[in-house]
Amino acid sequence: MELFFYQAECGDSARIRFKDSNGFYRNVLIDSGYERTFRHILKSEIKEIARNNEQIDICIISHIHDDHIGGILKYIKTIKTGELEDAIVKWFYNPPRNYAVSTGKMEGLISVPASIGQGDYLFNYINSKNKLLNYDITDELKPIEYDVFKMSFLSPSKRKLESLRKKYKSKYTVLERIEDESISGAVSAKQFDYSIKVEDFNLEVWEEDQSIENGSSISLLAELGDKRVLWLADSHPTDVVNSLKKQGYSNKNKLECEWVKVSHHGSAGNSNNDLYSMVKCNNYLISANGMNKHYLPTKESLVRILLNKHRNFEQKYNFHFTYDNEILRNIFTVDGKDIFEKWNFELKFLKDKKYFRFDLNN
Repeated sequence: MELFFYQAECGDSARIRFKDSNGFYRNVLIDSGYERTFRHILKSEIKEIARNNEQIDICIISHIHDDHIGGILKYIKTIKTGELEDAIVKWFYNPPRNYAVSTGKMEGLISVPASIGQGDYLFNYINSKNKLLNYDITDELKPIEYDVFKMSFLSPSKRKLESLRKKYKSKYTVLERIEDESISGAVSAKQFDYSIKVEDFNLEVWEEDQSIENGSSISLLAELGDKRVLWLADSHPTDVVNSLKKQGYSNKNKLECEWVKVSHHGSAGNSNNDLYSMVKCNNYLISANGMNKHYLPTKESLVRILLNKHRNFEQKYNFHFTYDNEILRNIFTVDGKDIFEKWNFELKFLKDKKYFRFDLNN
């Protein structure tokens, strides 16, 4: 199994590539960043997949925010212009509304042009190709297996998905493209918290992200043999914790995985103590560039992972950032150089490339 984490600014996009039992390579695309993420990297990646006589066997779009859905919308536009052929076989996507589903093209579904949002556009396309699932992706869904590859969905809960559709019950309600900073202080920090020393964070106080859209995020555990990847999208950690508990995991019986894609680009409201008490992992991916109005990633989210009271401090933790700049390199500057040895961790940055690639077989 190979992992690709793409540069998507303060957004998400990744790919899992694996060899099935017949020796054929399969690809799972998880989120697509912004529209410019497609131009930056995904367009060339999809062309390379085609040149290798492969396809995107599964495409998972976690939720409707631009930084997750934008790239795939641009992909669809290139298909409609004939620039690319559709390489996606199966879609995993929760439409944000309860549509009156029918077969064939759906351009007339949303009658007011101003109300057509990115979530509507994607629904229209998938449904016109007769590739819309006849069930919702929630934490109640049984694990899905594709040959040797297995996916267990940890969020959203049925209640959180219903909350999303209640918000957008009317076809005249414009879908939220970017997060409204007024929703919750947990969503958007007022400034960088990098001037606070590691030991000075009060980890007993925590406010969860209240974004309805983030709460509808599809998060999953991907498994191939004994290799596991925990993809958290922008999910709410209490939902993930509840799902892991149902699977028998706890701080004494931890989920062991090779990678965790940290939720919501390192937002403080999307990482809590309970979640990281239940996870045993050395590698954490933060998909953020540090140059965004939400001041992400927060240092608090990283400290909650580092100082978790159930952590084995003999195991070295690695934080991987999809960019390399002074903002990210200065997250722990106030703590001094000894901080890395003291808490046994390292920062790794993506230099002179557009994506991380990791071979989990090595």
